[in-house]
Amino acid sequence: MAGIIAARLPRPTAMRQTVFIADLHLSDDTPDLNRLFAQALNLWRENTDALYILGDLFEAWLGDDMPDAAARDAAARLKAFSAHAPVYFICGNRDFLLGRRYAAQAGMTLLPEVRQISLYGQTYLISHGDEMCTADTAYQRFRRIMRNRAVQKILLSLPQKWRRKIAADMRAASRRRKRETGLSAVSDVSESGVQAALARHPEADALIHGHTHRPAIHSHSFAGREVKRYVLPDWHDGRGGYLAVSEAGCEIRPLANRAESV
Repeated sequence: MAGIIAARLPRPTAMRQTVFIADLHLSDDTPDLNRLFAQALNLWRENTDALYILGDLFEAWLGDDMPDAAARDAAARLKAFSAHAPVYFICGNRDFLLGRRYAAQAGMTLLPEVRQISLYGQTYLISHGDEMCTADTAYQRFRRIMRNRAVQKILLSLPQKWRRKIAADMRAASRRRKRETGLSAVSDVSESGVQAALARHPEADALIHGHTHRPAIHSHSFAGREVKRYVLPDWHDGRGGYLAVSEAGCEIRPLANRAESV
């Protein structure tokens, strides 16, 4: 389901749902996506049991003491949304330094990197997804270093000027890597990564994650049964999407910016 057709935000339906999003990459430089996020929260407010943000809500996170205007606005909107439905957050590779201070400001509950949840009679394994990209050994080494608590403590103790420089260098390296490799197989979730995740959580009926920027629905075989894997849409160019989970099942739905302001 990689080719998602954008459409205007639909009217909320009567059926309750749980919403999953990832890879919004919001910043002061993405006014169209910031506006789309505000529109989406308004859309989901009346019929959503919970909102799960599975990482990379922001383009970069330098620490809870350095939110930009987009992050402050997102916090206010999420806090208002959390009065209607709980908001849960799993960090991504861009916002792994997001901490308790900002989470409290946004009304979000922080979750571990991988979490098993039950919804509408089904069991789902949720994560950002980068931990399953096991073929990319260089990235996995980098990930282990960056997710180390001691390393994170050192990073957050650096002067803000230094943190901005580190973040800029990391984004430049990421862009360079994308130009060189594109959407290569090595940067995607591997079958061995999926099987390892399921071996640790054999009760899971399905997996939900983002990170790869390859929205789709995959089928895997595990312990003699089929397990679905839902890859969340990434947001870009004023468009995005989400996974709606309800008693009727799972559906990836598109979002597109309305012309009017929120």
